[in-house]
Amino acid sequence: MQKHQPLVLIADDEPNMVVLLRRLFERDGFVVEGVADGMTALQQAESLRPDLILMDVQMPGLNGFEVVRRLRQNDVTARIPTIFITAAARDPADIARGFGLGADDYVLKPFNPHELLARARSKIRARQLEERLERRNQELEALVRIGREFNQRLQLEELLDLILTVCVNELPAEEALLCLFDQQTRIKAWRALNPDHLTESDLQHLVSDPSSLLGQMVETGQPVLVSDDNQPLLLECCHSIVGTRIVHHGNILGVIILGHSNANHYDDGHLRLLESITEQAALAIRNAELYAELRHYALNLENMVAERTEELRAAQLQLVRSEKLASLGRLAAGIAHEVNNPLQAIRNCLELAIEDIDAERPVDKELLTVAEQDVQRIRRIIRRLLDFSRPGSGEMVLIDVGQLVSDVLRLVERQLERSGITLTKRIATTSPIRMNEDQFKQVILNLILNAQEAMPNGGKLAVNVEQLNNEIYISFKDTGVGIPEKDLPRIFDPFFSTKIDGTGLGLAVSYGIIEGHGGRIEVTSEVDHGSTFTVILPLE
Repeated sequence: MQKHQPLVLIADDEPNMVVLLRRLFERDGFVVEGVADGMTALQQAESLRPDLILMDVQMPGLNGFEVVRRLRQNDVTARIPTIFITAAARDPADIARGFGLGADDYVLKPFNPHELLARARSKIRARQLEERLERRNQELEALVRIGREFNQRLQLEELLDLILTVCVNELPAEEALLCLFDQQTRIKAWRALNPDHLTESDLQHLVSDPSSLLGQMVETGQPVLVSDDNQPLLLECCHSIVGTRIVHHGNILGVIILGHSNANHYDDGHLRLLESITEQAALAIRNAELYAELRHYALNLENMVAERTEELRAAQLQLVRSEKLASLGRLAAGIAHEVNNPLQAIRNCLELAIEDIDAERPVDKELLTVAEQDVQRIRRIIRRLLDFSRPGSGEMVLIDVGQLVSDVLRLVERQLERSGITLTKRIATTSPIRMNEDQFKQVILNLILNAQEAMPNGGKLAVNVEQLNNEIYISFKDTGVGIPEKDLPRIFDPFFSTKIDGTGLGLAVSYGIIEGHGGRIEVTSEVDHGSTFTVILPLE
């Protein structure tokens, strides 16, 4: 893609000034448009959406102040950086009025050309930084929501329709193709936004042809980001294409490709978002496939026990990973708030520092110190999340149970606080025991998040760790809504859930992990008074 040249809109009724500013900015690599009155400036700003507006105050019709006021009231133009350049409105009250209406800077004539260019580039950079932060934040929020939606679909046909719809809406696209392969890279399912012009045999031919775009993706594993006419994959009107493979643990599950009629419609940001979506789609697809296999196993269990023991073990491990993904999705939704707060402070500090630089004042060191402290805060939050989400080795190793529980509590402590939940903990010194650390972190997180969801209006959560004789007790006592007595015998059954959007796998998976370590889990509950889950682990 060609490098973007920033567009500057000059609004001034003096032709010589427009010529001067045009020459100045064009020589510095800008694209320039000029208008001579306020009404035309409003129209061009909405039509062109420039990167910067240079505005005179005194103009025919609408003056500069009125133009800025209307710009800020229009969602399309509200955030375009605007600099007043004036020789007349020099009174401090006029300057204050300009800033009050939403102007980003004020330059008095005569001005220094180099200073004006520096101020212009500073405002454009600040706006671009803000846009990048907003876009990345929107992407993160979208991925949390998408992951939650994907993991609620256990029927493969329904899931494929959802994946295609999400990709088309998020990127967006006018054409879309999703192909799912078997182990021999034969198409076993496919979806298209406009399927009338496609057949499965044509698609299979393209998959097998290494010279086609689809064949190259399957062959090389490289994502696609092209802007070219007459692509043979979709309709000829698609001049921009972005695509990537759907891969799970190194195995290709399929491909997804999006097309648009506009050239240069997609960029690296779109490709990054598509790859993030397909990572979650791969997990959801494999989860749906395993769910279908488990249902098949249940119907034919008597004839399949000996033959399918190993496959069932692999399916159980995958369900553990899938439930961990669901837990991470719930956790990430709460952590997003913790990240947004310091991001806002960092942004404000940087904007004030830029203003100091532009005004040739010494930069306020305290601002940079605050920004640096908030960066460290974000690093700590992300480090804790990565420590939790990093896959373990799967080996049984000696673990300090109290330390493991404390690590998970530090990860969710702020989230519980925002939910109005008071956390108390009593963690005694215990002997180390041999366990799978990654799986037990998941068990602890599941029980904490279940307790949080049982207290939608806040409450108290007490977490205790103690050693009695040759066993370690880990208890989670909440003051939530409780569990009806009739449901208690079934809460550890797979796919049993009292939640509207629950999968019924969280407690079932946790039960399997605890039982696999030779332990047991006990629960007592009273409706409207709360529940207590106690994990009991043997030292040997």
